[in-house]
Amino acid sequence: MMGDDMDRLRNDRRLRVAVSVIALLGVTAQPVLAQKKDADACAAERAPLVKLDKEYDDLKRSKMSKAIGEGLKSGAMVLAKGVASGNIGLPGGRGGGFGGMGGMGSLMGAVGGLAMQSAAQQQTGGAAPAPSGLMFGPDMLAGASGLYVPGVTSYGGFGGGDNGKAYAALAVLVAIVATADAYAKLKEEEAGGDLRKASHNIDQDAGRQLEVARQISDSGNALVECRSRQLNDINTRLASASNDKDRKAIRRERTELISDLKKDIDVTGSVVEQHTGMAKTFTQGRAMTDGASEADVLGGQAPAYAAAPEVTRLSMPKGAASSGGAPQQASAPAAAPAALVTTRVAVLRSGPVASAAPVRNLPVGTALQAKTANAEGGWWEVDVEGETGYVRAAEVGPPGSAPAAPVQTAAAGKGRGKGPPPKAAAAAPAPPAVAGPTNIRAYNRQVIVARDEGKGRLGALMTDIQAAQRRDNVFYAMLSNWRWS
Repeated sequence: MMGDDMDRLRNDRRLRVAVSVIALLGVTAQPVLAQKKDADACAAERAPLVKLDKEYDDLKRSKMSKAIGEGLKSGAMVLAKGVASGNIGLPGGRGGGFGGMGGMGSLMGAVGGLAMQSAAQQQTGGAAPAPSGLMFGPDMLAGASGLYVPGVTSYGGFGGGDNGKAYAALAVLVAIVATADAYAKLKEEEAGGDLRKASHNIDQDAGRQLEVARQISDSGNALVECRSRQLNDINTRLASASNDKDRKAIRRERTELISDLKKDIDVTGSVVEQHTGMAKTFTQGRAMTDGASEADVLGGQAPAYAAAPEVTRLSMPKGAASSGGAPQQASAPAAAPAALVTTRVAVLRSGPVASAAPVRNLPVGTALQAKTANAEGGWWEVDVEGETGYVRAAEVGPPGSAPAAPVQTAAAGKGRGKGPPPKAAAAAPAPPAVAGPTNIRAYNRQVIVARDEGKGRLGALMTDIQAAQRRDNVFYAMLSNWRWS
């Protein structure tokens, strides 16, 4: 009897101790478990990327985008059939983006009458006539003006007024949904056939998108920093957790963080992908207008869209924009070396680098004879009065592009006549030399940074978490085996 009483007392004491321990653990665990996730802590950092991704998605879903894509892929005749059957909305229709210029004839004009040319070819059995008129007509420009285009719609200071802004918007859309050939033809049309001006305009397109790429990079960095803080907080609480229940709850947070990171990587990768494609289009478009190669345009950079740039010179597509994805390679014989003139004070150097030894100084207006048909890596190899060397491409231009020298007048006080000295006749302004593709190169670099700093670092963060999970699984498997051995 006495033994039964003692057993009861011991059991009661154990029960009271167990209840006290459970109550104490509840108080201790409360601050840890209070970290339960109610909303994404990094929603504000991700919001700009989500907004930009939606804007690009809206562009690609617009009727303008569908019309351009179908027209260039299948030919304008197929585009016309699509409109007639109702598969592609008419300009001015709801949900579009074509603007207010409606009707079948308007859409025909938008692609330069190519559908009518195709029909004429079928009727006569002959070859299709060369395209006449504009490939991107007024209705396309009106439609582009009605779209929201990142880097263009909120940008000011356009030359050419509304038309300049419409061409810039249309250029982005064509760069995203069409081909480099189509983009180059658009820029040629915008420049009125002047390829030097087209080259300049392409670099301006890249300059506007450079600002967007910087914003993507900044948003990606902010998102990475926010996720890193989340992970550090989780790791700190996990290290200080005193029981399995807390540790399991915190590990669930870590798993949810992986899910958020996957969404981050998707949205960041999506917006960077749009700019990777535009970097390729701008580079190839500039190569076409310059008759140069991707390597020439990028000046030794690695492209954002490939492991290495192509070294084959490209040329402008003939006639209508090509329906294929690859730009045309130059098939004509290599052009003869160009005659050049310095447009500013320059230095002839022994090699194509700024650190190469100087050979001689070159005043403004010095005549040079290029030894190659195109500049390479931003430098021309030239001959000047029997001396050979290299000069920066940005410091030279075609004959006649050097600024006129000021007319010298008699020194004050030495003139014998009365009255003020005669004024020099005003010289007509010379056309500016085509600047190097500085914006294209800066944009290409920034796209690479946006990719590495955003998607790349987020991916590395997720890899670290997954590796920690695997280590935990191995540790607890070993601990379980030890307990039961």
